[in-house]
Amino acid sequence: MSRIFISGSSTGLGLMAAELLVQQGHQVVLHARNANRAEDALRALPQAEAVVVGDLETIAGARKRLYASTTWGISMP
Repeated sequence: MSRIFISGSSTGLGLMAAELLVQQGHQVVLHARNANRAEDALRALPQAEAVVVGDLETIAGARKRLYASTTWGISMP
């Protein structure tokens, strides 16, 4: 199965998609804009592999977060 990162997955459709993917056997990494949302997301979906916390509104912000998240094996140029 795949490791899948879902941005904006602390609530709503993103969280629902994450739940479906976990049920299908995928490793899911959630995203939340702040620590409070991250805690809520993990409570809602404890089977998630991890939660990336940070602003992904800009490409620079996204790269910063992804570089900081090397624990789940992502490398970017």
